[in-house]
Amino acid sequence: MDTTAKMSEAAKTRLKALRAQIARTTGRRVTQREVLEFLITRAARDPATEGASFDRGHASMGPTEFQRFLRRRKRSGVRDLSESVDLHLYGGSR
Repeated sequence: MDTTAKMSEAAKTRLKALRAQIARTTGRRVTQREVLEFLITRAARDPATEGASFDRGHASMGPTEFQRFLRRRKRSGVRDLSESVDLHLYGGSR
């Protein structure tokens, strides 16, 4: 089954360059499909490592940033259950 993978122009350019480099190294024509299948197979061998390296540029919010975010919240005037969520979830009295 063939599936189309959408990617940025920069990624397409890097894929073409990688394909050309592999072709030069192996001495045979290599398709983009072969390159992508190889990369996916290699990444599937150790998904935890690949996952960790995949998201390096997006660190989660630190405690200081989180406290700043919470201070920016404003009441909307709409009553919700956030004050006593355990009471509503698990029952009981106040």
